[in-house]
Amino acid sequence: MYYLETGKEPEKISKQEKLETILKHIEMEVSLKKEDIAIKEMRKHIAWYVKGLKDSSKIRDAVNKIETKKEMEECITEYFKNI
Repeated sequence: MYYLETGKEPEKISKQEKLETILKHIEMEVSLKKEDIAIKEMRKHIAWYVKGLKDSSKIRDAVNKIETKKEMEECITEYFKNI
């Protein structure tokens, strides 16, 4: 929509903005569903968030083994700190 209105490509979001969005998404999922269900559902969303980023296959493998909100937040935060 932005492109159609302005004729310009939208600016890419920063890594920090992406991290904040993921953490907020995790928080919202857990607030709406049981933690174990929310974390399992977040696995697919995180795969999309990190697509095209450095070592994205490693983080996808890691988050697919995570069972708790705390572990997910720590793993994602550490990943974004190191890319």
